[in-house]
Parts: sequence; C-alpha cells; structure tokens
Amino acid sequence: MSTTRTLLIDADDTLWENNIYFERVTAEFVTALGKLNHAADRVEQLLWETEQRNVKITGYGSLAFCQSLGEVVRALEALELESWIQERQQWILRHPIELMPGVRETLPRLHAANQLILLTKGRDEEQLGKLARSGLAHYFHTVEVVFEKSVDTYRDMVAKHQLSPGQTWMIGNSPRSDINPARAAGLGTVFIPYHTTWQHELEEITPDGGTLMLEDFGQLADHFA
Repeated sequence: MSTTRTLLIDADDTLWENNIYFERVTAEFVTALGKLNHAADRVEQLLWETEQRNVKITGYGSLAFCQSLGEVVRALEALELESWIQERQQWILRHPIELMPGVRETLPRLHAANQLILLTKGRDEEQLGKLARSGLAHYFHTVEVVFEKSVDTYRDMVAKHQLSPGQTWMIGNSPRSDINPARAAGLGTVFIPYHTTWQHELEEITPDGGTLMLEDFGQLADHFA
C-alpha cells in the first residue's frame, strides 16, 4: 500500500466552471417555453423531476441533461424546440474551459508534492475532452471517470490504486458526491464551495469537524504543497 500522499481532485466546479453553462441553458429553455405559454415554475419543476428520475440511468453531463430537456418538450408538446436542444448540447460539450481562481498557479505545486488523481463523474468523452482543453492533464498521474461517487467508489479507488486512506484526501465542491461519501470511506476531505451548486448535489456536510473548509483552490497550497 502506497505511503505517498494522494489527492483525489474533482473536476467540474472545482477545477473549472461547469454548472453555469447548464444554468444558462436552463434559463433560455424556460424563456423559450414561456413564449409558448408554459409557466416558468411548471417548466422548472417538470425539468427537476425529469432529471432526478433520469440521473440514475443516464448519469451526468450534457447528453443526460439534454435528454431530460427533450423529455420535457415532448411532455409539453413543444417539439419545435428539439433542434434547439441539440444545438445547446453541442455548445455545452465544446465550450472554452474557464479555470477556477487559483487552479493554474496551484496545481503545479500540488503535483510536485503529491500523487494527483482526477476523479470526476460523467461520460469519458465529455470529461476527457474538457481535461484536454484545460491544459491540466499532465499534472495528473491518472484520471478516473465514474458514473457516480459513492462510499463504494472511494473504497474502489483505494483498492485499485493501492492507496493508504490516512494519506488520501478528496477535494471538491459537492457535499453529496465529494465530501460525505469520502469521509464515510475513511478518507480526508477538503470542501471548496462553489458559488452556484446544482440542487442534486446539495447536502449537509457530515458534522464531525473532520473536513477542511477552504475558500478557494489556491489555499490548498498552504496545506498540501
């Protein structure tokens, strides 16, 4: 089992902006359906229910999101928006990467002092594409794209990479995916809040005082560089 300190680092909304693009498309979607006389609160609720139902099957990312948009327009008989949804899916899939504050300066220092593993949810093509466009790929010793982040996911990471739980930390912005299950698996955790988090990821952090709370990515250098 490795005695090297390992940092498992989340990607979306930890290394780079992500949720803002989905929020932007959602706002445009609600506006477009509003012009077809569909109330905004009804559209938002229907989309939320559809996403929650589908996420267990389709997972995360632009394809899953736009599949849910498609179900909503079919349910509301607004099929004229289907081509628009396809266009917005491509926009989300290929938008320029906007790094979070402190990432570009801090990641090289973390790489020099730790083993870094990118651990992200979604589809391989989409997540690896974002990583390639970010210019950050060479800082990671390996990349793991998973369907979901659960206690078992973290235990699997420990076993697969022969990690020492006491020397392994999960860093991310989601209490539900990055913090609570990693804590339950015996890992150290670092929470870096994001200014706007998808409802699905909202959850109270386990109140055991064991999670390191930081304001931004740059502060990681004070603890792990």
